[in-house]
Amino acid sequence: MIRFLVAMEREAEALGILCEIIGIGGKNIPATSEEDILVNVGYCGGYMVPVGTVVEPRFVVNTETHEIGDLEQNFPCESQPCFTSPGFVMEPVYDCPTIYDMELWHISRLPHKKLYCLKIVSDNLDETECEAFDDRSSWERVRKLLKGANLI
Repeated sequence: MIRFLVAMEREAEALGILCEIIGIGGKNIPATSEEDILVNVGYCGGYMVPVGTVVEPRFVVNTETHEIGDLEQNFPCESQPCFTSPGFVMEPVYDCPTIYDMELWHISRLPHKKLYCLKIVSDNLDETECEAFDDRSSWERVRKLLKGANLI
């Protein structure tokens, strides 16, 4: 079964398909099985990555434990490291292009058959920018990439 996991209602609405809303920080992550195909799509902060860019995380780092999880590359788009933090990141961890979210690490640890992930950079580590971000063209690019991978 393909399961779309997003943090916020506004991400589900922008994607325009049935999604499971897991909450910011993954507070409501559902149980999954080894047969599930998980698709995480949503907003992220970016450092040295322009706002509106669609990014496929190359690997994910837990900022609390410093554990690193490899991620398979599935889409023809920009790829950057993703750091998952328990709170909104306002300063970069490293001085290189990176993205920041609050859910991917937790999703990547769930039982699954395959994990797909696409993030849209909503801000450059500025929470006010994140809340105001609304770019339909970025969501159209995400839908096109998902269609290309036969996920929608």
